[in-house]
Amino acid sequence: MRFAKWSRPSAYEETTRKRAAFATKQRREREALPLFSDMIAAGQHSVDEEMARRAVWWPQQQQRLRDERAAVWRRARARLFEFPDHARRSIRRAWRDCPYPADPYSLADFLHQIRVGKVDPERPPWRYHARAQVRTTPSPTTFAEAFKRIGQRWIEPAPGLPMVEALHYCGNLGHGILFLDVLPAMGDDSVPTFHVRGVCTDADIALIGRLAEAAEQRTVKIVRVDLPHTRATGFSHRLLILACSATKRRDPGWMPAWERYDGPLWQTWRTVDSQRRLAHVGFLSARYGFGAGDRPIEDYDARLTPELAERMIAGAMTMRWPRPPSQRKPDNYGSHPGCEIASLSYHGSRPFTDVALVGGGLYLKVMRAFLDGFREMRCITPDAEITEINAGIGIMRQRLRAWLEQEREP
Repeated sequence: MRFAKWSRPSAYEETTRKRAAFATKQRREREALPLFSDMIAAGQHSVDEEMARRAVWWPQQQQRLRDERAAVWRRARARLFEFPDHARRSIRRAWRDCPYPADPYSLADFLHQIRVGKVDPERPPWRYHARAQVRTTPSPTTFAEAFKRIGQRWIEPAPGLPMVEALHYCGNLGHGILFLDVLPAMGDDSVPTFHVRGVCTDADIALIGRLAEAAEQRTVKIVRVDLPHTRATGFSHRLLILACSATKRRDPGWMPAWERYDGPLWQTWRTVDSQRRLAHVGFLSARYGFGAGDRPIEDYDARLTPELAERMIAGAMTMRWPRPPSQRKPDNYGSHPGCEIASLSYHGSRPFTDVALVGGGLYLKVMRAFLDGFREMRCITPDAEITEINAGIGIMRQRLRAWLEQEREP
């Protein structure tokens, strides 16, 4: 359980400032009513008497507050154990991640909010849970139903030809967003040309042709401008995610992660891919989470424990790493995992088709849990080949070298 320790009772510390402050207080009381100053002075006690009174009162007050907090802790824990086992695990996990102060009053209120149904520990309010709902039209009957006009732009119909103004449309037939440029007919015998960009199937192309002909009421030409970035179309883009290493360069300050980590696997990668051309490199750290290889990091000492691994998985794509140094700090430290990996895939414009996950068992467990999130962000293609490298360190170095050298030209 997350809790803040309360200091033990201590003796009252008498200082000259406290004595002077009490003497000033008595003087101001007398000066406030000058006609009755003698009567007020007769009812006042000396500074030594006040210091003696505080010496007795201060430890008692501290002990009373300590006993009160302990009683609230006991009542809160009793309420916690009234929940069933599966709910108790969810509550403990939510309490560890919540932004509330780690004191008994906050825990008691947190449990009360759960009991009355205002807080769901599986979907706590301090996390963002909304998912973007993709608007698709898998079976449209008209071109206007499938695609919406979003503007126009000047494009070149073919190399060497003057630019023409083309209408710009967008839509989604179920496989991904599509952009269409409609070029007008250039002559008496020509027909309108539709340039299609985005992820779609041959059946989608045929459907677009039928809808466009029905809308134009004449024959049209459908041109697929770019092929989707998938392994099936011959596109290749590789990502290597390495676990952090206990061996690090101890240089002070900040330096890129691929220079900071100096374990055997990182040494193998630097030897085989010294020009950093065989694959993009990311890392998974117990402190910094997922990051690009060139992300600046400080020297640190942290291990990935089973509890921390579960916390990373539960935080998913929305939790920032590293975490704030204190629960009272705002949660604006670090970066989201998706932000780091998206930068390597050029924000989805060049998704990865070949991914290698390298590290120990706990690290691979966390890496696997984030693959679906990376696919949803289009950082990894749906048919990407996933290679896991986990064995003895010597075998891992051999397999890492073999995976990297697959990209070398013969």
